[in-house]
Amino acid sequence: MTVKEFLKSEKTLNLSAIAAKMYPTNKSAKTYLTNKLNENDNRKFTKKDGQKALTVLKELAVKVTELDNPS
Repeated sequence: MTVKEFLKSEKTLNLSAIAAKMYPTNKSAKTYLTNKLNENDNRKFTKKDGQKALTVLKELAVKVTELDNPS
């Protein structure tokens, strides 16, 4: 599964938060990411976009794995 496929299919993710971290200077980051994922407006999800998304997802994974108390 590619990063693009994961972002499009994983409904438990908050794309707004991920997009904001991927494109911190873009006020419409979620719309921008959504258009790239769906290839609207001739926008393509590029390798660079995939790398940005993967960085954000890995940061989230680190935070989750650092949790040590279930209560």
